[in-house]
Amino acid sequence: MVMQGAWSGVILGLALALATPALALAPEDLQRWATINAAAPAPETEAARQAIAAAQSDCPPDGATLGVIAPVTAWPRVDAAITEGRLVNAWAVTIQRTACPEAQAFARYILMRDPSGGLSAQMVHVGRSHVDLDSMAGGAMTKAMRTAGAAAARDIPGCSAELVARTGALARIDMLDDATIGPDRYGLRDSGTWREAWVFGICGRTLTVTMDFEATPDGLKATPAPWAALAR
Repeated sequence: MVMQGAWSGVILGLALALATPALALAPEDLQRWATINAAAPAPETEAARQAIAAAQSDCPPDGATLGVIAPVTAWPRVDAAITEGRLVNAWAVTIQRTACPEAQAFARYILMRDPSGGLSAQMVHVGRSHVDLDSMAGGAMTKAMRTAGAAAARDIPGCSAELVARTGALARIDMLDDATIGPDRYGLRDSGTWREAWVFGICGRTLTVTMDFEATPDGLKATPAPWAALAR
């Protein structure tokens, strides 16, 4: 059963409003998440494709190629929704969309199974990233937007702080280097480093912030470059 349900918006909304950093992966949590995934394994590729097609609106879904459908049971808001009985499990998948413009070719989705068996999807962002949703919507986004906004106000004529706040939005994320990333454990990592480029649209221009990430037992550390590159 495929549905374009409300739970996708609820989960993303909760993450945006209540984002908390992911903490250490305790053995008892790893065992609990393993049990959840044994009982609720990843959806079949075709079911996932249909859910994503129903949720996709920014460009045609025809001919999309799905990557690995990986559990994100450990994402704090997903874990909370499962504990409260609002979700059975959730997964993330990055897809390549051949019918989209090159800058939008990749997109990351969250797939959610509700207690009735329904499967829904919601886009997390355009592009590719290894950052969990809570860390992305929390500290990482704040740091990246602060850097991009400061550069916009400084380098774009007429781009006031008010316009930065009103027009600033994440356009996509590009993967720069993930050769030293650590293993994924139900959507979180506690080791490894990688680098991404976060691309923002502000005041009608494009600015890119290089973001370095380090996964530690105490959570994800996000470090933005001290400047943002303004596209000419």
